[in-house]
Amino acid sequence: MATTESFAQTLAAKQPRLLAAFKHIIAQNHLAHAYLFAGMEGAGQPELAHWIAQRLFCLHINDGEPDGTCEECVRIANGSHPDIVTVAPEGQRIHVDQVRYLKAEFSKSAVEGNRKLFIINDAEKMTASAANSLLKFIEEPSGNVTALLLTTNKQLMLPTIISRTQVIEFPPLNAQALQQTFEQAGIAPNQAQMLRGLTNSVTQAQALLADDWLPQAAQALWRWFDQAVKGDPRSFVAVQVNLVGLAKDADHQLVMLDLIAALFQDLLQLHFEVATTALTFGQYQKELAGLTAEVSDEQLIAATELALTAKRQLASNISFQNVLEGLTLKLWPIFQTNA
Repeated sequence: MATTESFAQTLAAKQPRLLAAFKHIIAQNHLAHAYLFAGMEGAGQPELAHWIAQRLFCLHINDGEPDGTCEECVRIANGSHPDIVTVAPEGQRIHVDQVRYLKAEFSKSAVEGNRKLFIINDAEKMTASAANSLLKFIEEPSGNVTALLLTTNKQLMLPTIISRTQVIEFPPLNAQALQQTFEQAGIAPNQAQMLRGLTNSVTQAQALLADDWLPQAAQALWRWFDQAVKGDPRSFVAVQVNLVGLAKDADHQLVMLDLIAALFQDLLQLHFEVATTALTFGQYQKELAGLTAEVSDEQLIAATELALTAKRQLASNISFQNVLEGLTLKLWPIFQTNA
């Protein structure tokens, strides 16, 4: 069972400024009706959502903190409070029927008090119809209701949802501390360095390393990348032959696109000599440094922008293979002057 103390301790370690900010917001009675908590896996979004729930419903607030022992706090920690409704994906998606249920709950009075709280986990996994169904509440809130949408992939959210919520960005955890945490969990240093750019969660990091998936994916991506920036036609073939088979489900496809974006961000960091100790693909630093000497600022920025938009294409129901093949074809002319 999660406890108030564990929520507060986790937040104090991960996101002390956000914890302090929401203490003040709630104390001043300035809580908005809808928030989007966005950040990497493990950055503290669920912990802050549950701390807010306990802070709002606790019977014995002490110096701005819920006490963690009252009936309300215990039920929230157990996930059994009737005025807190949580929605999570069924399978890979949050479906419109789930949001309709949520909207029905919006319209009901609180069971025990005068406030209701809604938490939507993995909000980026709402189908388009589910997200559009949620918009009415966000646009026209009624009663003493607050919705907290949690996401690890804000770029996959509908722009209309983003524009109608208060977006709270959860910054990545300190790189050095995260490296140490991963290594203490038995993860090799070079793998920990790569994982820092993908997640703040030890559990997710270990999942990505299962069956040697991450090292295989990184190696295959590097071969593709090295060919693509040279305009080598083999990079187009490599998409289907080497990359698609490594990303058979939506979660792994998103990680692959994150890794591609990280490669180009590493290039930018080396090119502009910014935080080179924080490279995701540090094992290829020498090769990346050699490439940066051959390209212009404009080429690097154009290529990085393409890599960063790939996720949005995947969210638009373009297949993973088509996204990567399109990216490959667009990269060739950017770098062809250096071939």
